[in-house]
Amino acid sequence: MKVFNSGRSGFPVRPVLSVMVFLGVLPPLLFAIIALLNYANSARDEAAHRLMSNAKGVARAIDKEFEVAIAALTALKSSSLLEQGDLVAFEHRLRNTRLTKGRGFVLLDEPGNPVINASELSATDIQHVRSQRTGTDQDVSISNVINTDGGYAPFVFIAIPVSRPDGTGRWMLGTFLDSGDFADVVSEPGVPDDWIVSIVDRDGTHIRRSHLNTEYTGRPLVPELVRHIENRGTGTLLTVSHEGIDLISTVAYARTSGWAAAVGLPLAKLEAPLWQSLRTLAFIGAALVVTALVLAFWVAGTLARAFSALKRSAETLGRDEIVEPSVSLIQEANAVIATMADVSHQLAQRREQLTALKDSLEVQVSERTAELVQQMAIREEKETQLRQLYKMDAIGKLTGGIAHDFNNMLAVVMSGLNLAKRRLDRGDTDVQKFLDGSLKGAENAASLTQRLLAFSRQQALSPESVDCSKLITNTASMLRRTLPENIEIETVLGGGLWRSYADVPGLENAILNLALNARDAMPSGGKLTIETSNTHLDDAYASDHADVTAGQYVMIAVTDTGIGIPPDILSEVYEPFFTTKAPGEGTGLGLSQVHGFIKQSNGHIKIYSEVGRGTTVKLYLPREMTQATPAYAPTRAGARVPKSQSNEAVLVVEDDPDVRAAAVAMLRELDYSVLEASSGDAALEILDAHPEIALLMTDVVMPGMDGRQLATAATERRPDLRVLFTTGYTRNAIVHHGVLDPDVSMIGKPYTLEALSQKVSEVLSS
Repeated sequence: MKVFNSGRSGFPVRPVLSVMVFLGVLPPLLFAIIALLNYANSARDEAAHRLMSNAKGVARAIDKEFEVAIAALTALKSSSLLEQGDLVAFEHRLRNTRLTKGRGFVLLDEPGNPVINASELSATDIQHVRSQRTGTDQDVSISNVINTDGGYAPFVFIAIPVSRPDGTGRWMLGTFLDSGDFADVVSEPGVPDDWIVSIVDRDGTHIRRSHLNTEYTGRPLVPELVRHIENRGTGTLLTVSHEGIDLISTVAYARTSGWAAAVGLPLAKLEAPLWQSLRTLAFIGAALVVTALVLAFWVAGTLARAFSALKRSAETLGRDEIVEPSVSLIQEANAVIATMADVSHQLAQRREQLTALKDSLEVQVSERTAELVQQMAIREEKETQLRQLYKMDAIGKLTGGIAHDFNNMLAVVMSGLNLAKRRLDRGDTDVQKFLDGSLKGAENAASLTQRLLAFSRQQALSPESVDCSKLITNTASMLRRTLPENIEIETVLGGGLWRSYADVPGLENAILNLALNARDAMPSGGKLTIETSNTHLDDAYASDHADVTAGQYVMIAVTDTGIGIPPDILSEVYEPFFTTKAPGEGTGLGLSQVHGFIKQSNGHIKIYSEVGRGTTVKLYLPREMTQATPAYAPTRAGARVPKSQSNEAVLVVEDDPDVRAAAVAMLRELDYSVLEASSGDAALEILDAHPEIALLMTDVVMPGMDGRQLATAATERRPDLRVLFTTGYTRNAIVHHGVLDPDVSMIGKPYTLEALSQKVSEVLSS
């Protein structure tokens, strides 16, 4: 039989027809399968009904066994011998009472000790009896299966109470049933021999089993059935027997004793007829399919040539060639081939049109691409020019503000010094007020420098563990003496406040700046509130603020009831020299300094303001997670100027001769013995020649060997040498990420005589 397949992509005629015929045969096959499944379900339902019916019959038989034993005990309970207290005669009667089932009788006292033992069990076995009340008659006790170590087979104990002859209490009259007494129960009529019947107590422990009874008596059912009994389950369930046989099982419960009958039907026996029916159905289905295939191949032979012509026409059309009409016995195939021929001619015309359109489109795309490239280059050039204009404008504002403020301060210094010089030339020594004015101008210039460094985040910080609540308490006390009386100051300190890690003078200065801004915003008085609390900035907040790291923070909020900040300038308040105050009333560096300090401290600052209602500035400082928590100690103002007590030798290293001369003069004023050098190499030579030098005071930024390199070389020669760095600005020599290196002492330029004396005394005594 030939299967048509011309070429690699041959049209599968015969398989398609086979499928069509098979689809015609499929409905009766499906009907037969559904009928078989219904038969299987019906057979299962019938088996389940029969299974539960037999289980109930076994459960009733269990109660009958117990009822026979209970009837015998009830008859013996009414014996006159027992009422008279003649225990010897009563024991004789017990031993001569013959039952068809049971292992004798016992009379137990209330603790469970045998008064009479007329049974086959030893006293040791009787000690294992643990009776339980069950059933509808609460005067009857039926135990669970009792396993003993006395060599006797597992048994069950049935007992009823009897009154003692002297009326002082009760005894228990009982008998025993073992596995053999339930042999007839598992052979209940109507239960097939291959079904597995188990008689179990209330816990699921066997007293009798229809198969392998000796092996499983005293042992529990499989866990699934034990759980089923514990839950008082009904119906059927699939289980696997101890021997590994798949079963459909059910459980019926005996009413009197509460015991149970578990009956299992082997699944293989139930499914055997079903499998036989399936095999028959499969044979019939296979015969139908083979017949359908034979018929399909026979029909396919008559259609092969027509489909072959269709295939050749389709391949020709697929190669974008002209299809020629064809004649075959199948008119439908002829019509399809004719349609393909018309389509092939239309496609040839469309290809010519598309080729012309493609050439035109490529030219247009090329021209437009060149235009876009030129426009992008022009735009990038303009954006570069605009960024440069913004940069120059910002630098112009910054340098203009610095020049303005420095000129004012230098005017104060120069005018004071000129006036003092003129008076001294005339012999007039009353120049103190001019010198004080010049010193004040110089201090203002130094303060401006520190503010600029804070804004640029280049100031050297010395962070430490700080209790912000204590810091706020001391700062508020100082503010109450500084701010006008018409401003009420309130502090709200959070309980259990975490410690933070920050530069204490810088933090004090930041809070002072905010308080002074609040004062200026309340010219007619108002309320200043300073709060502290613990807070957590979560990932959502951090995702909205690029400069924030999610985590735990200590929050300090400074709130005033002033005029507020207009929304249109709120984004500009951090810019240096930006101020809304009148000329001469502010430098415009306050908030920019606070912003720079907080950012350098790895913190966050946020401003909330409403015009006419007030402003809140919130400072967020990272929580300190280490255990090193030195107490915060506020800076004491007005400290004395300590002088040298033993004329210690100090080596001053400074490349600027004027700055070096000033430092040498101040140290000599403080009674120190001073040596000086202009470079690191010269300093090392002097240090080798003068072992009495106790302190090396060196600038950080110097040509050649810088201050850090000099200090390292000097301490290698003199490990006991103290080092004090001086600097006006440093980036990496001793300050990294804005924080002083550990165990580094530094004093910033310019410095006063008092600051120098305190720092030198502190370093020498450390």
